[in-house]
Amino acid sequence: MPQAKRFAWRRRIFSIAAALVFGWMLLLNVLTPYIADDFAFAYAFDTGLRLQSLPQLLRSLAYHYHEWSGRVVVKFFAQGFTMFPKLLFNLCNAAAYLGLGLVLYRLARGRRSGRYDWLAFLLIQAALWEVSPAFGQTNLWMCGACNYLWASLGCLAFLLPWRYYTQAPFSARWPMAAGMALAGVLAGWLSENTSAGMLVCLALAIGSLAVRRRRVPVWMWTGFGGAVAGFLLLITARGNYNRASFYSDYESLLTRYAVRFLNCLNMLKEHALPLLFAFAVLFVLLCYQCLERRCAKGLLWPVIFLLGGLAANFAMVLSPDYYKRSTHGPFTLITAACAACLVQLEGRSLRRALACGTACLGIVCGIHMLEAGYDVASYSVMYNTRDALLRTEAAAIAPEEAGSTVLESYAIEPYTHWCAAYGLPDIRENTEDSIGLCRARWYGVGGIVATETRTYPFPGHTNAAYEAGEQAALAEQQAAESPAG
Repeated sequence: MPQAKRFAWRRRIFSIAAALVFGWMLLLNVLTPYIADDFAFAYAFDTGLRLQSLPQLLRSLAYHYHEWSGRVVVKFFAQGFTMFPKLLFNLCNAAAYLGLGLVLYRLARGRRSGRYDWLAFLLIQAALWEVSPAFGQTNLWMCGACNYLWASLGCLAFLLPWRYYTQAPFSARWPMAAGMALAGVLAGWLSENTSAGMLVCLALAIGSLAVRRRRVPVWMWTGFGGAVAGFLLLITARGNYNRASFYSDYESLLTRYAVRFLNCLNMLKEHALPLLFAFAVLFVLLCYQCLERRCAKGLLWPVIFLLGGLAANFAMVLSPDYYKRSTHGPFTLITAACAACLVQLEGRSLRRALACGTACLGIVCGIHMLEAGYDVASYSVMYNTRDALLRTEAAAIAPEEAGSTVLESYAIEPYTHWCAAYGLPDIRENTEDSIGLCRARWYGVGGIVATETRTYPFPGHTNAAYEAGEQAALAEQQAAESPAG
């Protein structure tokens, strides 16, 4: 096949794959409603009023910075999107997910010619889909996506010029130095552990230039300085210390950090072993290839990404809790390490073997996509039914009584981690929690309580609500069949 025709064929497959990823994520986002903290973020933190303007949003974020968390850059989007129809977030979030895959692809390939390696792109997408232990929370839930997906996208996108320069130096003038300083502040201010992993990557990139006695351009220094400044603004926020007072921990300093370290290690063991095994195989193959060519330059960025990912993971020893959704940044950096090895491997037999492996992995992803689609769609149908019922009941209440009225409803329990509601609080028995109060305010009533938890049938899966329903049905059947009945 002529080179030009082969290039056009690869570009067509690559574009189709990217379009399918965007379309799939857009569908899942459309089916995902407001969940948990989304209701709280729709109101200003300082006044409790519904967000309607940019000045109001900025005052809310300033209050949040001083009282709860320094992560105000991502919270700007998490709160800002609540002022617009959710369709805007659906489109932007689907684009952000696709953008993360494309950024990982560009970080892996660098400035090499022969673009549109659709095999590498598909494997990157498979890793993003399969490895995340809290996919729905980090990629579909509005609040969670802004905190994790968008933070990972920002940190990794900031690494692109560093990746390009270490591969092939380019000249830059002062506007780039100023722009990188500003971009560095924003990237360093995104997420505690993901930004920490990014800083490790930046430091290693600068160190690699120094070891090879190559000039470190001004924009690298300003970008690194800006990232450090942004990171300090993030972690020194007074709100972080206020929030830390709510957590209980071991009194012994040694026990405290030993337990936290083992929690970080356990996250890798339980959820990232496939990625680490893949990296080990790909890296060894790349080492053999580099030995044959007597050139080790290709090993640099796989190692940088791996160390950055591990640093982002073990940075969580400084946090009293390590939620599964916080693995998004570390696992994305490890995915970048795997991809950086993969795109450099050559040889027809090896590429065919990788294509066969991709086909097998595609079967697994396809099955999981069908299951995820059913779970997300079923939850959406039940949620919309409940939402319509709550709105009807709220509309029937007299305005003077609405503030003191408590509606009775039910909670909904999904099955898989691809659903955004999985593992997040829904309507509870207690009406006094902050999320419940914001949800009640959303419907214009004094409170909403759940008297039961409902779910939907899902062959091959079970959850607490389904098991409780089965037990109740069995008890009713036994009572009906008993002589006394």
